[in-house]
Amino acid sequence: MRSDRPPGRRPGTARALAAVLLAVLLTALLPGAPPAAGASGSGAGSSGAGTGGGSWSVRPAGAADRAAFVMDCAPGTAVKDAVRVSNLSGAPLSFQVYGSDAYNTPRDGALAYRQAGEAQTGLGSWLALGTNALVIPPGRAADIPFTLNVPADATPGSHVGGVVALNNAVEQAGQAAGVDVGIQRAIAVRIQLTVEGPLTPGLAVRSVTVRHRPEGAPFAGARATLTYTVVNTGNAALRPTVSPRVRGLFGLRRSAFADRTLPLLLPGQSADVSADWPDAPGVDYLTASVRVRAPGLPATTAQSGRLAVSWPTLGVVAGLLGSLAVLLGRLRRTRSGATSRAGARS
Repeated sequence: MRSDRPPGRRPGTARALAAVLLAVLLTALLPGAPPAAGASGSGAGSSGAGTGGGSWSVRPAGAADRAAFVMDCAPGTAVKDAVRVSNLSGAPLSFQVYGSDAYNTPRDGALAYRQAGEAQTGLGSWLALGTNALVIPPGRAADIPFTLNVPADATPGSHVGGVVALNNAVEQAGQAAGVDVGIQRAIAVRIQLTVEGPLTPGLAVRSVTVRHRPEGAPFAGARATLTYTVVNTGNAALRPTVSPRVRGLFGLRRSAFADRTLPLLLPGQSADVSADWPDAPGVDYLTASVRVRAPGLPATTAQSGRLAVSWPTLGVVAGLLGSLAVLLGRLRRTRSGATSRAGARS
């Protein structure tokens, strides 16, 4: 049987290898199943009343259902109330009590209070306590009266601080570098004051960024972290709810993080938030968006994009493309030669 194929030329084999390389290439580049929704934990905010390891507690005096002091008044007003410190243990406890400014910690915006030795420039400086030190017998409680003197030039909107009770007892917490480490526990009862005047609530999202960390193996996945900053741009304290999302090119890959509500965000304060995507693609163009909203406010959204690159994966893909180009070139030359020989015979 005569064959027109030149020795060593097997176009069928070349076609098969080209098809295999093309299939591998497409498998590497096409998206897999979308990752499961995930949420990173939110920072813990102050809840108002609380207990110190079960041995003592602090809460507003009077009605048992009050967890915090919530006040509305005009500038120049003096408001009187009291905080109750209870000794739930079987031994006397000694406390230092003081007024404090509240602020949001940079990470996750947790509500925190300034220490006694720090300068109090806001609501903490407006508080006058009936006493700053007390010893409470076991099983007893003490009500500490205070007066909140709102300055005549206080700006309208939210002002947040608290009454802090610091247990003078030092608890041993182990050693660090050969030195004994002790801790003191403190509880703050929140005071949330709204000064009369125009309220202009506002929220913004800034610095939306995707950090991409690919695995070292080709075609392996990656870990990505979405970071962003939520800013309270108005004069009212708000609890923002954020909806972060990341999607790949043409929306083929999506990560839907769970919505989360941030701690109480004070005017002029911000919260740096992050969310992990453990099953991110090794190679893709990722677009991240964060939508933030709060009751009574229209939602606002910010987004950014970046090219996610895995160099091992790109190296293998480049090799596959090069091999595919060589095979296709050989196949083209084989077909061209066969056509020429067929024309010469005719």
